[in-house]
Amino acid sequence: MNKTAVKFLIVAAILMAVSEFVGSEGPKSVGAVSSLFLTVLLCAAFLYLMKHKNVGHENQALELIKDAQKVKMARGEVKAKIPKNSPRRESPAAFEGSAKLGAARSMAVLVRKPRLREKILEICDFADMVLETIRRMPEDTPASVAFAENHLARLNEALERCFEMNKHDEYRNAPESLDTREIECFSTFITAFKKQQENILTEGKSF
Repeated sequence: MNKTAVKFLIVAAILMAVSEFVGSEGPKSVGAVSSLFLTVLLCAAFLYLMKHKNVGHENQALELIKDAQKVKMARGEVKAKIPKNSPRRESPAAFEGSAKLGAARSMAVLVRKPRLREKILEICDFADMVLETIRRMPEDTPASVAFAENHLARLNEALERCFEMNKHDEYRNAPESLDTREIECFSTFITAFKKQQENILTEGKSF
């Protein structure tokens, strides 16, 4: 129901109460006054709830926009640091990382919650850029191996826990606030992957 229809119904209810009040005489006027008062009170309460609900939706939309802007900036930073002039090679770390990332993507597309699925796929894109950084390095560094063996393994473990929890009704029917916290927890992988790319590049200079 749109706002125009809601306003129309409210005005109609008020007019009906007023007409009853004006057309009433004697004992009936008390009931009319009560009816008018109750109608106005209910309308005021409804408008108050609608206003605060809209404010909540606006705040949520702003948070989503801010998060999207942060992700866009982080993506640009990670992509800009990938060495472009070095020859591309499929090293052992890159090969192992690709296998783990492929498994993560396969699980990510099966996540039922749309916002969470989108966030995990974004994380996979970040991981792909870090793997591309590894492919452009002269050789695998300890940070490269740690990313392939540890960071991506933890991402897969988090996804496995997500699927395990999804078997329970309490998780599937969780309130939106819990979904938001879950998305925030997965978002920490973006920060971790950015930092690990820096470690890979720093170690690569010393080799």
